[in-house]
Amino acid sequence: MKKTEKIKYEIDPHNRLIFTKTGRKSKLPKYREVIDGRIKIDKNNSFIYHVKQPQDSKLPQQVKFSGKWYLNKNHDLVLTLDKKHKMYAGDKLTIKGEIKDAKANKLVFSVAAKDILNQPREYILNLSGSWQADKYNRLTFNVKRNKGITDILTFKGGWSINKQNQIIYTYEKAHLKTKKRVTKTINFKGHWNITEKHRILYVLNKKIDSQFDFKVSLGKPLKRGLQYKIGIGSVPSKEKITLFGEWKVNRRLGVLFEMPYEKGILQRIVFGASCKPGKNSTIEFKLRNELGKDLGMDIKLSKKILKDQGEIFLRAITSKKEKQFLIGGGWRW
Repeated sequence: MKKTEKIKYEIDPHNRLIFTKTGRKSKLPKYREVIDGRIKIDKNNSFIYHVKQPQDSKLPQQVKFSGKWYLNKNHDLVLTLDKKHKMYAGDKLTIKGEIKDAKANKLVFSVAAKDILNQPREYILNLSGSWQADKYNRLTFNVKRNKGITDILTFKGGWSINKQNQIIYTYEKAHLKTKKRVTKTINFKGHWNITEKHRILYVLNKKIDSQFDFKVSLGKPLKRGLQYKIGIGSVPSKEKITLFGEWKVNRRLGVLFEMPYEKGILQRIVFGASCKPGKNSTIEFKLRNELGKDLGMDIKLSKKILKDQGEIFLRAITSKKEKQFLIGGGWRW
């Protein structure tokens, strides 16, 4: 093989590597050679194909592919090759698989394959990176490669919040053989933070900045929750999302929003607040963030909900000339 000769690489429906030396596409099977091997992704998010028994003595035992990652409409992994390693720039390797898990620092793919004897194999591929939300409030995964390059995998399906206050991403995937579409879901395990009027955060790992930063309407406190309106997608569909929880008040800490998570775990979001007497034996709280800035959210709580603290608040408020006082500092606890 000449040094200047390039190789045309492809991945077949069974996730096996196919190559031709000519670099030209051909519909004739005799010009296409299936290579038996194993697949993996290295720490730099490069795609590696370990050749088991090279039929061609000039084929290396390991082929390393580099390029730009993205997700196709079927949520398969696609690598658009660059100019390195005698590859044709722009050629695409499509790895057909299923998203198995979404961790704070990695995206996990399960890949079903076959060897050249049609024996089944399964691989777990891990792309490392961090999660973000784009300007359209879609979920994205940032794949970090060498030299500071980042590829963005955009999840264009819909997402919602379950009763455990976790983000659930839903998409449809076509079965390889039957072409029947099935619904798949991904569960993200993080916690919520509310810091500004038109912004809510779902934090997966704060240290690596793996979090979804969503742009939303002003929050609307409910009896057992906090509701927002949000636009999702490049052609925004208006949705309502609800964080489920209970409102409580602590005179020292502030207004508490207790949110249930799986296995009985509770998360508290703590707000600073100013409060004053309301109508029908209620107390009105104007919520503030940890810097004391108004969050644009008002909540009315009855003395019954506040229990014995209700009378304490009313006495404290009426004892002041301005009929209002501040509670809490608005920090997470």
